[in-house]
Amino acid sequence: MKKALLSSIIFGLTVLAVFAYETVIIKYPDEEGWQKAYYKKVGNEAIVQYLPIGQEINNWTKTIIVHSYNYNETPANYYISTDLLRMIKTNPTGKYKYLKVTPTDSIAGRCTEDYKNIKAQCEFYRVTIAHGGLVSIHYINRDKKDFMDNYHQWYDIVRKAKLYNSYYRDERTFDKTDYVEL
Repeated sequence: MKKALLSSIIFGLTVLAVFAYETVIIKYPDEEGWQKAYYKKVGNEAIVQYLPIGQEINNWTKTIIVHSYNYNETPANYYISTDLLRMIKTNPTGKYKYLKVTPTDSIAGRCTEDYKNIKAQCEFYRVTIAHGGLVSIHYINRDKKDFMDNYHQWYDIVRKAKLYNSYYRDERTFDKTDYVEL
């Protein structure tokens, strides 16, 4: 009887974990309004892009792009290092500086110059382990002066973005501008 009860509990917890909802909570600056500009989910990958209100997907100065990869068990430090190599090949004009490197959470930043058809930009790139996979948070600013003037503020926003896992979709009471459901 005890084995059957234990098996039922383990099965129940496993089923709940499969149907859980993962959310990324990003606390934007109070003086700025942000809007969801793009969302797509394909297979185990979801991508969402946020822009300041009034900016458009093809003409922006700042953006936050969140990728989630369900069932990806790659350590964050390994994933970020391979992804940064890919981004450096796309625009080799700036090197990344690691700001935090652990197997569960890694952050890097850099500024680039115009290169071929790619505009200059400064960025923070974070990869972190989520409940059911891996999440990357990419803040990009095409205005280097604004990036440097607000460096610590945006580093804290990216660093403090939280992952929240809920078993019930209706449990959420967040402001929809502050969270990304994955």
